[in-house]
Amino acid sequence: MKLKKAVALSLAAIMTMSLGSAIPASADEEKAHLIMSFRTSGAVPSEENIKKVEQKLDELIADRINAEIELIILQSSSYKDQMTLMLSGYEQLDIMGAPASLIPSAVSGEQLRDLGDLLDEYGQGIREALGEELLNCGIFDGTQYCLPVNCDTTLGLGYYIMRKDICEKYDIDPDAITNYEELTEAFQKVHDGEPEMTVVAPGSAGYSFMQFSCTWDKLGNYFGVLDHWGQDDLTVVDLFETQSYRDYLDVMRDWYKRGFISADVTNATDSGSVQIKAGNLFAMANSNKPGMLAQEQMNTGIELVGAQVLPSISWTANNWQWCIPENAEHPEEAMQFLNLLYTDPDVINTIVYGLEGEDYVIHEDGRIGYPEGVDASNVGYSVASMLWSFGNEFNAYVWETNEPDVWEQTIAWNETGYRSKAFGFVFDPSPVQNEIAAVQNVYDQYRMSLECGLVDPETTLPEMVEKMKAAGLDTIIEEKQAQLDAWAEVTGAA
Repeated sequence: MKLKKAVALSLAAIMTMSLGSAIPASADEEKAHLIMSFRTSGAVPSEENIKKVEQKLDELIADRINAEIELIILQSSSYKDQMTLMLSGYEQLDIMGAPASLIPSAVSGEQLRDLGDLLDEYGQGIREALGEELLNCGIFDGTQYCLPVNCDTTLGLGYYIMRKDICEKYDIDPDAITNYEELTEAFQKVHDGEPEMTVVAPGSAGYSFMQFSCTWDKLGNYFGVLDHWGQDDLTVVDLFETQSYRDYLDVMRDWYKRGFISADVTNATDSGSVQIKAGNLFAMANSNKPGMLAQEQMNTGIELVGAQVLPSISWTANNWQWCIPENAEHPEEAMQFLNLLYTDPDVINTIVYGLEGEDYVIHEDGRIGYPEGVDASNVGYSVASMLWSFGNEFNAYVWETNEPDVWEQTIAWNETGYRSKAFGFVFDPSPVQNEIAAVQNVYDQYRMSLECGLVDPETTLPEMVEKMKAAGLDTIIEEKQAQLDAWAEVTGAA
C-alpha cells in the first residue's frame, strides 16, 4: 500500500503535545497522521474497504485524539520481511504489531522506542487491562519496548482442523483421534478417497507444522529449549538433537511420503484457511482454544471439526506484541490510540470486523454475524482470524457461531494449560545477537523443507546441526542457560 506523507504539525499542536495533553486541539490544527501495521492470515481487504474502516476509526477517536489513522494490512507470509524493511529504512511507522521472531532484532537494532514514559502518561488503560505480570512480558533488556496482548494464553497443541463433510463421508470421528497414529489413519482414508486434494497443510503460510506441534518450551526462540516444558528440570538443551524433535520430523516425513503434504508447501503464500475455503485442502495444523473452530468457520465459510493429539500448554503473551518504532512521527498519539485499542470495544470491533451493517450485523443476543447476502467469500472487510492479536480480545463482539459466553470459557480455559517451569522468563538475546543471526540463517535454509517432510531427516538433520554448531548454537544455549538460572534464582523457580 502506498504510504501517505505526514504533514508538519502546526505550532499549536506542538505545544499541545509538549504539555502531554490528550485533549484534541482546535479544528484548525493539523491532525497527527498515524500509520499502523498488522497482519492477517486471511485475505487482505481491498484498499477501498480499508479506507472505510480508517474513516470510521477517525470518527471514533475524533473527540479524544487529534489524529487520523492509516492501516497497513499485510499477509502473514510477507509481514516480517516487510516490517524489517520498514524498520531499517526511514518510512514512517507509528504503531506496529510485531511477531516474536521480529522483536529481538528490532530491540538490538535500536528500532523500537522505550514505552515506559509514554505508558505512564497515556497508557493507564493498558496497564489495567494487562496487569503487571502480563505487561512484564514486553520488557526486554530491562526496558518496556512492547505491549503484550490480553487473549487466550493456553494453546491446545497438535490440533488439526478438518472439513466436517469429508470426515462424515469417510466415517472419521475426530473425537476418537488422540495421537499421531490415529490421525495418520484418518488422513490415509481421505488421501485414498480424494487423491487430488491436499490432505494437510500448516495453518499459516511461511510456517511449518511445528508452530503448534511442539513438546518443548522454546524460551523465546528454538535455539536452546526446555524439553517437555522443563517438567524434570531447567536444563536448556539443543532442540535439534532431542528425540522429541526427531519424532516430530519422522511423522512429517511419513506424511509427505504418503502424499498427504503438497510438494509446494514451502512456497505456499495462502494460509490453511484460504486453501480450505478454495476447496483444495482437507485439514490444517493450528492450536485449540474455545471458539477456534467458529473463528475458522467464519474465515472459510465451511463447517469444521478438530482433533487434538498433544497436550495444552500455557504460554507467555510475547508471541505477538504492539510496539512504537523509532520511525514513529507521533509517539504520543500512537500510545493514546493503543490505549483505546486495549480499552474501547468500538475501536477493536471496527479494526477487526469492519463496519456494522456492511461487514457484520448485531443480533438480538448481542452476538454478531454477516449481513444478508454476505459471507466469508465476499465480505468487504474482516481480519477476524487475528482477533486475538488486537490488544484485548475480551472487549470484542462474539461471533454467532460461538457460544455467547465464549470469553468466559476462554478465561477458564487459560487456567487449564500446563505451565512450563520457565513461565514468565523472557530471554534477552542481545549478548548473542550475532550468533543468533548466524544460526537463524542456517535454520532458514533447512526449516521448511525439513519440518514439512520434504527431505530425509536421517541425512539432513545432522547436516543442519553441524552447521548450526559451527555458527554458534552452543554459545546461544550457554547464554540462555545462564539467564534462566539467574531468573530462577530470583523467582524461586529452580
